[in-house]
Amino acid sequence: MDLRADCTAFGMPLMIEPLVMRENTSGGYMVDGDAERIVTLVRQARELGADVIKADPTDDPAVYRRVVTAAAGIPVLVRGGGRVGDEELLARTYRLLAQGAAGIVYGRNIIQHADPAGMVRALMAMLHEGATPESAIRLIGA
Repeated sequence: MDLRADCTAFGMPLMIEPLVMRENTSGGYMVDGDAERIVTLVRQARELGADVIKADPTDDPAVYRRVVTAAAGIPVLVRGGGRVGDEELLARTYRLLAQGAAGIVYGRNIIQHADPAGMVRALMAMLHEGATPESAIRLIGA
């Protein structure tokens, strides 16, 4: 099966979201931010023909460059993960973008936010204007 050919035939890019899961004894699932495991799955996504890869953040954002390198030129979008505070989210996003992530795909950190539009403004400023976490946070609640 050639996933890329199937998607290309319809003019649609193929996005692959390889998830690294760990056991969660309280039910549900938990994301595992182990860089080695993420890199392996990102490499497999590339080999399957992904046009875009949506990957977990690594526990240590300073090593996310390894994930980007494993994608070998395929854009890597970072998953948002669990709900965290504004400062933590913006700081982590800044560090991941600095490591070469092409973009972000965040859900609950926007949807469940008290000011979703403000959080989107802050993240867009970081993505497209190079805003720092300190300047971006001022866009929330503005």
